[in-house]
Amino acid sequence: MRQPVGPSFIIFIYFFSFSVSLFQPPTRTHAIPLYPIRVILPERATRSRELMKIIEILSAILLVICLTPAGLPPADALPILPSGKENPLPLLYPELESLPAPPWVVEGLRATYYATVEGGAVGGGQAGEALIQIDLVALEGKTAVTSTSAYVRGPLGSLRPLTGAGHGSIVPAGLGDFWASPEVLEAAAEGADDRVTIIRGPVEVAGTNYQGIRFEVSHGGVRYSITYDEETGLLLHHRYDILAADGSAVETGIIDFRNTRQLEIPWAGGSSPGWLSPGLTMTYQGQTVYEIPGTVPSPFPVTLKAEVISKGPKSSIVRWSAAGDCRLLISARSAAGVYQLMGFWLPSAALAIDDGGDVDSDPDTGMMITVIQNDQNGVVFEETNGQDYRRLLTYDKATGKLLTSYEEQLTEAMTGTVQKTWLELAV
Repeated sequence: MRQPVGPSFIIFIYFFSFSVSLFQPPTRTHAIPLYPIRVILPERATRSRELMKIIEILSAILLVICLTPAGLPPADALPILPSGKENPLPLLYPELESLPAPPWVVEGLRATYYATVEGGAVGGGQAGEALIQIDLVALEGKTAVTSTSAYVRGPLGSLRPLTGAGHGSIVPAGLGDFWASPEVLEAAAEGADDRVTIIRGPVEVAGTNYQGIRFEVSHGGVRYSITYDEETGLLLHHRYDILAADGSAVETGIIDFRNTRQLEIPWAGGSSPGWLSPGLTMTYQGQTVYEIPGTVPSPFPVTLKAEVISKGPKSSIVRWSAAGDCRLLISARSAAGVYQLMGFWLPSAALAIDDGGDVDSDPDTGMMITVIQNDQNGVVFEETNGQDYRRLLTYDKATGKLLTSYEEQLTEAMTGTVQKTWLELAV
């Protein structure tokens, strides 16, 4: 019997339900009748203050700054969708777990989705929207490793990552976060039974026409609608409804494909570092401080422990836990791979590069990644939106270990409050 997937997505929804970002959703028309998107935008000023308060409290506690939370589900767990919900298709087509990835699914591929969430106990029935990005950081035989991040607009209107929001996945190569084997999709019989309803028809998403195949299925108190491109296996759209006891939806999430692009990472492949081994524990210590103009800063200490859960030829899984007042929180897990930027470690191929400069500029989020230092003191990566968010990660030049993490973000425009967090690897 399958078990629930390891990571909890409640933290993401907690932030997400209060998002006040304004995006241009992708155009989408369907001959297959899909559910309409209905977005309720809360009053900007009031909800913005509430969002900032939540970010100030929760992000300071979570402090999973280096990585997006990722899951190491049990061996018999279901793969993950961009929303963080389980994908029930392996229950219907178990062969998905043994098939290879489609040819277009390669390491370094990034998929971007537009998402809305409405309802839920947290958020008072309000709605939010965000961009979700999934990076394929490693392919290892019949396994794929992905890392997912969520972005909303900050106080100045620029997109930035939500600290503590997102998830990672270790999934079958034949059924990833944003793809499914076309072989299985082609063989799926259209119709309905007591397990699933399958509908085929033309779909237009983000200005492109596809021949879609949609699966409607209920599992674990959640009703799913999942649409793929029949030819390539690309995930075009999915909706989930968390159901109450009477069958009504108490929370609805809708996720639509926007685009894919290949990350141009300066180093070519490589392998996971030799110092990584299951059971290895590393401790990061530091502090968080809120700088409010006209007041005395009040820093408080922070300690995070990183435990290596597994190591693959090109990837690793780390479980993060916090000490002190954070000890009751659900542990976050993160995935790292050779085709990843701003991860837990750098592969040896990256350490061999002697120069710096621009590494990546994302056209959807506006986030820019630059190597601002590369010498005997370490390799320093900067990630920023150029306005109200900045993150610096420093790696050891010899081993690729993450040595320090610094994050700075404006949390309240009216008061000019800035949150700064510094973490350093304890010797």
